[in-house]
Amino acid sequence: MGYSIIRGGLGTRTVSAANRIEVSGKFLRLGEEKWYAKGFAYGPFAPNRDGEHLPERSQVVRDFAHIRELGGNSIRVYFPPPVWLLDLALDAGLHVFVDVPWEKHRCFFEDWDAQQRAVERVRATAAAVGDHPGLLAISVANEIPVDIVRFYGHVRVERFIDHLIQTVKSTAPDCLATYVNFPTTEFLTPSACDFHCFNVYVHDEAKFAAYLDRLQHIAGNKPLLLGEYGVDAIREGDIEQAEMLTRHLRQVFRHGLSGSYIFSYTDDWFTGGHQIEDWAFGVTHRDRTPKVAAGALQTEWTSNPARVRDDLPKVSVVVCSYNGAATLAECLTSLMHLEYPDYEVILVDDGSTDQTAEIAADFPQVLYHHQENRGLSVARNVGAELATGDVVAYTDDDCVAEEFWLLYLVQAMQDQGVEAIGGPNITPSSDGWVARCVAASPGNPSHVMLNDRFAEHVPGCNMAFRRETLLGLNGFDSQFRQAGDDVDMCWRLLDAGLNIGYAPGAMVWHHRRATVGAYSKQQKGYGRSEAMVHFKHPQRCGTFGRSTWKGIIYGDGAVGLPLRPQIIYHGQFGMGLFQTIYRHNHYGVWAVIMSLEWHFAALFFLLLATLFPPLAGLAVTMWLATGVLAVRSALQAPLPVSAPWWTRPLVAYLYILQPILRGWHRLTYLLRKRVLPSVPSPPRECRPEVKRISASVRDTYWESDTNLGREQLLRVMVEEARRHGWAGDYDNAWAPWDIKLVGDRWHDIICVTATEELGWPRRFTRARCQVKPTRFGRVVTVATLIWSLAAVVSGQLWAIALGGLACGLILVRLNRSRYYCLKAITRMAIHAGRLANLQGSGQSAAAEQHDEPATARQAAKI
Repeated sequence: MGYSIIRGGLGTRTVSAANRIEVSGKFLRLGEEKWYAKGFAYGPFAPNRDGEHLPERSQVVRDFAHIRELGGNSIRVYFPPPVWLLDLALDAGLHVFVDVPWEKHRCFFEDWDAQQRAVERVRATAAAVGDHPGLLAISVANEIPVDIVRFYGHVRVERFIDHLIQTVKSTAPDCLATYVNFPTTEFLTPSACDFHCFNVYVHDEAKFAAYLDRLQHIAGNKPLLLGEYGVDAIREGDIEQAEMLTRHLRQVFRHGLSGSYIFSYTDDWFTGGHQIEDWAFGVTHRDRTPKVAAGALQTEWTSNPARVRDDLPKVSVVVCSYNGAATLAECLTSLMHLEYPDYEVILVDDGSTDQTAEIAADFPQVLYHHQENRGLSVARNVGAELATGDVVAYTDDDCVAEEFWLLYLVQAMQDQGVEAIGGPNITPSSDGWVARCVAASPGNPSHVMLNDRFAEHVPGCNMAFRRETLLGLNGFDSQFRQAGDDVDMCWRLLDAGLNIGYAPGAMVWHHRRATVGAYSKQQKGYGRSEAMVHFKHPQRCGTFGRSTWKGIIYGDGAVGLPLRPQIIYHGQFGMGLFQTIYRHNHYGVWAVIMSLEWHFAALFFLLLATLFPPLAGLAVTMWLATGVLAVRSALQAPLPVSAPWWTRPLVAYLYILQPILRGWHRLTYLLRKRVLPSVPSPPRECRPEVKRISASVRDTYWESDTNLGREQLLRVMVEEARRHGWAGDYDNAWAPWDIKLVGDRWHDIICVTATEELGWPRRFTRARCQVKPTRFGRVVTVATLIWSLAAVVSGQLWAIALGGLACGLILVRLNRSRYYCLKAITRMAIHAGRLANLQGSGQSAAAEQHDEPATARQAAKI
């Protein structure tokens, strides 16, 4: 479709709609090229001869030519401009960002006519200029006052802003639309914006950079622009203005923004019915003579905006593939066109049986390595060993790297001084509708942030490490063949005291699973991997093996998370300049309603309904609640208006399916693999005294004449437990115990030690080992008791007999479990004491001093 531009006396010419700027993930594009906004605020000015708040046309032409000479490509105007301004901007190679003014400073919800005037003004602006190829976007409002937002509540205001944006879309479907926010209403987050835009005036560079990190998380997977930033030359001076604007631009591009608008092009500013005389934010004087800042902007704008460092190390990009031929060519093609000075690409073929080898042959620049199928972690380790770069970056064979991916990734790694870093992975709009439904459903890979800069986890499809650090940690754990390797590696990095960074501009496109079957298989694998991670990091896992994150989940993986409402700092009387959103990872009550445990509970009530039929209604009600929440989530899913009718029902189905599949495979793997290690019995003559404190507690006593005690015992116990492959929590600084070990399905084990000083160098050490019922054991036991009690109340003999049998079996199983857990940990403690050079305590003077006669001691069988 073309757009006709009228020229007085020159006839008409047609401009292709391909000249329009479009959203592409975290960035904007003009055709095939990435487009960064390098803009100025322009006006308003004193009325010209036609009564427009613009200069005369001849002056506009000169202004636009100068802006282009400075390297600018856009202007921002604060009112709907006449079409001739857009025509001149298009001729000059500029795009116009248009604000629509309306009565936003009033309590507009009290006046229906005011709301309608806002809607009509937005509609009229979209109709007049929305299809013009010289238009960048329409802002439906600029900085709604915070007291108005708080008075009505941010949700109601967000809905009205979204309505205004949809008005633009219904009038001019190809027109970009947004709302320009500011820090005082940071918590105002309308969902319909094509990109996020903030006016930010923060002169301190470190604080400015930190706030950009924050805004990137608010923007999520959408582009972020700064709508205004300026420095008053009267108060700061011309030199300082230039230096501050230079630092501003470098931080904008460093932090992966899509550009910014400098306030303003000229000191010529007319507002409130009079000319402003007491400020000088422009980079030119009123007569358009340039200031020092104009030359500084020209230098910054005419260079590569994404490259802000020259000391870039060589990078080895590793792609691991197993039967990924369907998307591999697209992935490798994108890696051949990266804007980075020194990098190599390594493809590790992990035993593929499809056309992977043939595709690799089409890319002679790629180092191709084929091996038998050994799993994802081994493949990644092989890639790191083959790498010759100082940094190893990983992406998946179903990803497409954006051209500045490595620049953003490595520059942020250097800026932040971290050993590992990651970036966003975004679903391409070219994916089919099933894949886009998958993206709108729970369970996708995502990053987890500890704060605005440092991460707890970055997904394996977009992560990089310093090669020396990666190999120093012995690489990825080979037991993770399909997933979980990235989680394990990130937690090991954190445990080693290292930081993981995040680069919001380092974007890759990540194709989601294209069928429900593929999505189901992925979630099953994630469930098993979570259980595997539990055995290695039990201190970081919660109920039934779920990963427990300290940080906040962002990206597609945050879709559908049943979080409680976020907390907002408003300041006293709502007058805080930065009214900050404090996110958290506390789940709401309805998180339980979607869980596997909820379905187990419903099944249990259905079973009890055989004794008390009305309980069947409770089970049905529970499942109805799950269905209602799934439908609610599907209705709120981030799908476009143009999505087919069946997409939201599919999303509702996936909301129900995902926690069941993932939870079931996590739980079953966890229960299967909860097996006590085989610990050999120590020689009888080397055994210390073991005292039975209770059925669940054993004490072991040690002596030392060489100042040895619990410190040495615990160190060796941890070494021995790890040598035997015994999963446990060995360094929980907040626990009242020293060591917690994973037992069997029914019991876990905790150990606590104490050392008594008997006069240097004599010391007496006690190690207390205790078994604790697991969550699984408690649930099964309570459920069995409830059934038995219900059977007695109902008086049905078959139910009573079944309950009695179940109680007997549970009792036997608990006793056997307790015996073998205590036996295993006691043997482990004895071996550790021997290796720590502690002496077993018998009828010693130390024992006599503590008034513990031998007759009171009961040796346990070990």
